[in-house]
Amino acid sequence: MKTYRFEGDMDAVTMEDMKPLLEEIASCNDDVQLDLEAVTFIDSSGVGGLVFLFKRLRMRDLSLKIVKAKGQPQKLFLQLRLGFLLDSSQEASAA
Repeated sequence: MKTYRFEGDMDAVTMEDMKPLLEEIASCNDDVQLDLEAVTFIDSSGVGGLVFLFKRLRMRDLSLKIVKAKGQPQKLFLQLRLGFLLDSSQEASAA
């Protein structure tokens, strides 16, 4: 499993710059873990990028797991019913 750490906001501006990285991650041959501990805000562009990554990995029977999400990003994943991407201990701690 490969781990990638993201920092700051995942919004329309930053996601444009992150497209090449997401493409690279999506083409790897390992399960992927994203450490979002240092991510403070995610908007629809950020969610779209992560869903893109999830779908691309899933097409090749690989998994995506999000760890250490907190605050707004964690709440957003749960509200959008994307909690299955979160580490199971995180989902329980947000309830």
